[in-house]
Amino acid sequence: MPSHLPQYQEAEYLETYLGDPFRASNSISHRQAVTLDEAEAFPEAAMSHLHGYALHHFYVPAKLGGGFSTCEEVISMARVLARRDMNVAVSYSTMVWTMLAWIGGDPAQKQRVADLVLRAGTFPCLAYSEAPHGADLAANELVATKTPQGYVLNGEKWPINRATRSDLVVLLARTGEKGGARSQSLFIIDKRELNSASYYHLPRVKTYGLRGCDISGIGFRGCRVPANARIGQEGAGLELALKGFQVTRTFCAGLSLGAGDTLLRSVVDFLKGRQLYGASAVEIPHAREVIANSYLSLLIGECVATAAARGLHLFPDHFSAWSAIAKVHTTKLVDHAGQSLAGVLGARFYMREQHQEGMFQKMLRDSAIVSVFDGSSIVCLDSLATQLPSLARGHERALETDWSQLYDLRTSLPELNLQKLDLFGRGRDAVPSSLPHLLRMLDGIEPTTECPTDRLTRLRAAALAVSQRLILLDAAAIADPPQRGKRLPPQQFALAESYCGLHAAIACLGVWLHNRDHLGGFFAEGVWLLAALERSGGAHFETGSLDAETREALTSRLLDQYHDHQLFSLLSLRLAEPGQIEGSSPSENWKARSADISPFTGADA
Repeated sequence: MPSHLPQYQEAEYLETYLGDPFRASNSISHRQAVTLDEAEAFPEAAMSHLHGYALHHFYVPAKLGGGFSTCEEVISMARVLARRDMNVAVSYSTMVWTMLAWIGGDPAQKQRVADLVLRAGTFPCLAYSEAPHGADLAANELVATKTPQGYVLNGEKWPINRATRSDLVVLLARTGEKGGARSQSLFIIDKRELNSASYYHLPRVKTYGLRGCDISGIGFRGCRVPANARIGQEGAGLELALKGFQVTRTFCAGLSLGAGDTLLRSVVDFLKGRQLYGASAVEIPHAREVIANSYLSLLIGECVATAAARGLHLFPDHFSAWSAIAKVHTTKLVDHAGQSLAGVLGARFYMREQHQEGMFQKMLRDSAIVSVFDGSSIVCLDSLATQLPSLARGHERALETDWSQLYDLRTSLPELNLQKLDLFGRGRDAVPSSLPHLLRMLDGIEPTTECPTDRLTRLRAAALAVSQRLILLDAAAIADPPQRGKRLPPQQFALAESYCGLHAAIACLGVWLHNRDHLGGFFAEGVWLLAALERSGGAHFETGSLDAETREALTSRLLDQYHDHQLFSLLSLRLAEPGQIEGSSPSENWKARSADISPFTGADA
């Protein structure tokens, strides 16, 4: 049966459609992923297979004819893809850049882009960065010169995911004085409408991970584009770009969580199949500690991602800080867990073919990219650190709202309104603002069989400690604010990282308090929550940080989910059955959607 939570049902349908990743003949199997990676080959068949599911429809708002419902749904589907092959997930996820049209386009532009996606499955690429400037988008030099008919483009963008293979290019170009606040404008360009002699592709780049992705570039030489290719007002490009990042950084959490699932699953599989010192290797205390802590990292990351996904619907004007927190913290949780799990594999980590054909090593390489794109973790922390003093002052202002909408997974959400995204959060972050309410709610609950008096007492103490740490951090941020025009010292980056950890702990508390009556015994017991609150200082864990009860509770639960073919999650989300053939049991939902979809030709794969 699919999940009782409708926002997760489509991910389960997609999981079923894709089949067992351990079945080598499936289009997005681990065998195919590693084979293509070794050959540095683009996953053509996977792209076509996903279009067969009409996955591209989920990137287009329903009012434009698409299938987008909630951000939770998109993130859960990203986990399904990323756990199989990050090459596929990252190559397909460029679909999200159509969102720039939904943010800044006029009605005709929105419908034009929607039609390109829905009818032809056209992929966009994001052409922001340039070789000399990297993340300094305001310094970009590709110029769009205005003419009576439109614009003329001159310059290059590099490195760009899908630059060569995508027909749509979402482009930042300079239309004003270099370095000015409103010097850049945003364009969405269909390469098929251009003079082919006026643009060219730069060679594909060899990369450490994502070896099958089209990481290349594009250049323009006297290239004429129509006036309606510009999205938004002239000079509004940087503002639109930054607002777009607020959405995509949040979605990045799904990629990290999917990769983290495979990293942990691969190591559990290794331990279960290996005998050492007269017993299964999974019984070794050190190994159990590492996998338990890695599992806890996924649970914390899931709470961060879930709150952020729901928050985008409820508090879009908070996301200049919130999206950076979601991306930075979830990525760090998974990256650190991956490195620790590699130590458990030992010598097998250095052998590319001895365990699951090297899938662990590939996933560890590939997942490292999430901390880099859509603004690296350093860029995100820089932005967050700059906002910390205003966020600290904002915590003093009470925010009265129905917090169940943010945390209760059974509560419906309003339609996503991207027009409410704000370039500056003005000290707003709903998650820490909810903490006084959550503390009162925690004080008011009664002990239960699942969560007895002694654990409830410890939870209250741990939650209060989080509140006290937040007060101290706020005081430190206000006492030593960033100096205008000066580079941030490392200490302020450290404060920003600590803030991410506290935000994550509060998100875990909110999710637990509002869902403990319907997500099963392990969830309600709160052992995982206590560990999450006690780890609120950051994403890192040290060996020996868990007490025996917590370690065994986490290990028992993750092994149960492993044996029951469930995603490593606070939810009970089913995975494809062992040996399941792809496409053998598509959902009725999928059948209804696919009936009126034109066959995908692969022309834009």
